[in-house]
Amino acid sequence: MQPATRPDPRRTRRAILSLLVVTVLWGFTFVWMKQANEAGQAAFSGDSHLAIVTLFMSLRFGLAAVVLGALPSVRARLDGPAWRGGFWIGIALLVGFLLQMLGLHGVSPAVSAFLTSLYVLFTALINAIRRRALPHPALFLGALLATVGAAFIGGPPHLNFDLGEWLTVGCAFVFAVHILVTDMWTKRCDPMGATLACFVVVAAGSLVLLPLSIHLSPSVSASALRQVAQNPDFWVPMVLSSLLATVLALSLMNLFQRDLDPVRAAIVYAIEPVWAALAGIWMGFDEPSGWLYFGGGALLAGNLVAELGPQLLRRTSPLLPPSDRA
Repeated sequence: MQPATRPDPRRTRRAILSLLVVTVLWGFTFVWMKQANEAGQAAFSGDSHLAIVTLFMSLRFGLAAVVLGALPSVRARLDGPAWRGGFWIGIALLVGFLLQMLGLHGVSPAVSAFLTSLYVLFTALINAIRRRALPHPALFLGALLATVGAAFIGGPPHLNFDLGEWLTVGCAFVFAVHILVTDMWTKRCDPMGATLACFVVVAAGSLVLLPLSIHLSPSVSASALRQVAQNPDFWVPMVLSSLLATVLALSLMNLFQRDLDPVRAAIVYAIEPVWAALAGIWMGFDEPSGWLYFGGGALLAGNLVAELGPQLLRRTSPLLPPSDRA
């Protein structure tokens, strides 16, 4: 029997560290988005959330596309496969963000965090169906622990099974699809070319939806949105989100996630709520609680189980010689 091909430990460690950086940057996006949304809400009366978020996404991904596209080495990688990969990655991102945004109107932050964290289990389930094989027991246990940790880091969720919650479940499913689509396409095409194409797709989709969101928000006009975009309380967090949480974070994601099993990557991404909670505490939006320590501990345990469990099982398995253990 041929020995099973094992991933390079150095590439695996580098990928995990890179994706941990991604989670830190995404965690701070919560604070930046909250700051930008509050700046927009202060300028209007009534329900303007949809228009503000669509404007934010248009500018965030539009600026990211301009910055990354300014690099000739990246533009040169925009071939057919990169456009196809970037299109599907971008569509998944756009739909996931929109579902999460719409769902937030009807759910509390704790419930949103819990339901969004289901993307970890959805990733394991979809990946098992795609490969027609169950995930490694350690990965499955790690995914369960990560889901519990992300769910309770802001306190116990209270479910009502209304429209907002189902939209958030849909968001979690789409984010799982995004992880798997990223895994598939970044192995088929140049990851940086696909990243640039993804930014263009999300920015274009957001711009298309912006007039509709203005129409659905009677208190918002195009001229008023331009004034909001010029407000430092809006554009400063938008620029930080674009340069750090988009250009840097998504570039790292597309470059390094392909070196990990997608379920393992999803478990790493689940650490994001820890950084979001810490960033919120640091910026004065939240206060520390016992749930933060419980959720953070479960997330840490999930990552340790996912990382060390397969190694321990290989070492202790009495059924196969070392060269044949998967």
